Amino acid sequence: MRSNESPLTKCPVCGNKGSKVRRITLDALLTPGAAARIGDTQYRFCDNPQCRIVYFDEADSTFSRADLTVRVGVKEQSSPRPVCYCFDHTIEEIEAEVRETGRSSVLDDIKTRIKTACWCETKNPQGSCCLGAVGRYVKRALAEHASHCGSDTIQEKPHECCAHDAVSTCEMGHR
Repeated sequence: MRSNESPLTKCPVCGNKGSKVRRITLDALLTPGAAARIGDTQYRFCDNPQCRIVYFDEADSTFSRADLTVRVGVKEQSSPRPVCYCFDHTIEEIEAEVRETGRSSVLDDIKTRIKTACWCETKNPQGSCCLGAVGRYVKRALAEHASHCGSDTIQEKPHECCAHDAVSTCEMGHR
């Protein structure tokens, strides 16, 4: 373990390092019964597809997929597997478009639409912008269907999104 990592940043079930999630995300996506169990601690998102835990905190309080009101695309095995919660894009949509056309328009669609509205913190279980994840799925689909693809490249750098603002504008639905 690196000196700047504490066990508190790791999922108590699988040991995967979790990313911080703001309270607004949990409040929006947990079932009422689960939301009543939220403590006053920092929660993290576990993105390990094989792990049953979605959120955990330093007190080992956990929430599983059954505690959420939405499907957690990264943890799902069956369709539809959401990847963009604001604009309803799925992993299957990306794969189908790449199979059919050799490219994906999903990233362009999201980048265009987030200029006027996005709700990442209250719709995406990760509590953050989906563009990085979408880019990885597009890149993976392009690699799997390389015979149909040209030289499309995917940028995996962070993108401007309301979930990255210091003051959340997600609940307002615009920038």
